[in-house]
Amino acid sequence: MAYQQFVPLTNMNFQFNRVFTYGDESCREEELWEIAPKLTAFDPRAWYREWHGLAVRAESQDRLMHAAYYHRMSEFFLPDGVPEKDEAYRDFRKCFYRAADPNMFEQFEVPYACGSLPAWKIPAANEKGVILIHGGFDSFMEEFYLEMKNLPLKGYTVIVFEGPGQGRTLRDGLKMTHEWEKPVSAVLDYFNPDRPALVGISLGGYLALRAAAFEPRIARVVTYDVVYDAFDCFARHLPEQMRATFRDMVLSGKRDELNAMVQAFRSKDEVTDWGLTHGMYVTGTRTPFDYFQYWTRFSTRDISDKVKQDVLLLAGENDHFIPLEMYHLQKQALTNARSVRGRIFTADEGGDQHCQVGNLGLVWDEILNWLEGFNS
Repeated sequence: MAYQQFVPLTNMNFQFNRVFTYGDESCREEELWEIAPKLTAFDPRAWYREWHGLAVRAESQDRLMHAAYYHRMSEFFLPDGVPEKDEAYRDFRKCFYRAADPNMFEQFEVPYACGSLPAWKIPAANEKGVILIHGGFDSFMEEFYLEMKNLPLKGYTVIVFEGPGQGRTLRDGLKMTHEWEKPVSAVLDYFNPDRPALVGISLGGYLALRAAAFEPRIARVVTYDVVYDAFDCFARHLPEQMRATFRDMVLSGKRDELNAMVQAFRSKDEVTDWGLTHGMYVTGTRTPFDYFQYWTRFSTRDISDKVKQDVLLLAGENDHFIPLEMYHLQKQALTNARSVRGRIFTADEGGDQHCQVGNLGLVWDEILNWLEGFNS
């Protein structure tokens, strides 16, 4: 499915395309165009209202997978603590598990810390490898179902899980961590797969490499997409005249100055306010300063030389979250990897956006072709 311009604001349009990228399996295209004219400005309540309306309609027509994706979108921009956010998440899961084939996957609870990590296993009849999959900053594992459900037909058993800060674990109180080797090790201990490939999606591009640096049981790593330095990714989205001041405030510990500057900025910009509110919810931080300092931990600068696996780096040339320079910096830093292969997807191919939304078939063809090279 080609990437479309549904609404003017970049991140809102990306969310539309996250649903649209699966085509008829996840939505009716005409319904997206129906609500798009009503969502031309950032308004979380209007966003919820329009997507919720589609979800209710789809449920009434027994289009449960459509309803699940619409419910997911409805809650996306709502802040933590709003009752509709939790209701939409519950409705999303209810519709998803009624729509998905229950015979396709087994559900597990992986012991972790004082709780557990939800996981699925989708076995391949004639297994030639295992792919372990996780998301990034604010993903739900159910969102990946449509793009990974056919992987077992290619001979790969799939294990997908939610780590701290994702999906149900976040709602259970587990906040995001940069030490991703800890949840990955727990999953490996539980399932004991033989030399699996680890695929990290979105911020998972950092998380997967971090896990591989400390977990030798991982044989291969796919960064889908590359996040060499998450703090730097954020800083590069600021106006150029603000970047140096912002970096200095965060890295020099100027807590009060930064909090005052950010407060003034977020009071005039609803998108910024949402991003901070959402980010502090996921990470468990209490102030903007704490939040931005937290992001400085999400870098592979100091651990890339510890990655000794085969690595596949994926990037989109027009990724609005991650500057393309991250790809080149990461490739140069993997000095001790067994092998490094990379691909930058272009607009002509339709895979130029974040996580190749618009052409997921293209990215999975690349991943599977790369894995096949180790089986020949």
